[in-house]
Amino acid sequence: MSSPTAPVDDDIIIKGGSVEIQFSEQSFPGQGGKHGNKDRRIVSVEVEDHNTNKTQTVTLPANGKCTIRVTTR
Repeated sequence: MSSPTAPVDDDIIIKGGSVEIQFSEQSFPGQGGKHGNKDRRIVSVEVEDHNTNKTQTVTLPANGKCTIRVTTR
């Protein structure tokens, strides 16, 4: 996965290893910034397509270290 970087526009960044979610004030007024829990690990990511009713699951590395970028408009 890509290396962690600062959010682009309104991107939402989810980092593994320990769980950290980072998003801009524009996306969630009054709640922007970094939020985390060092005691939790991301083990998989599931994306559900509501148009096709199909779900795609990605199993992450055992150490959970990854970066997931959600781009918003």
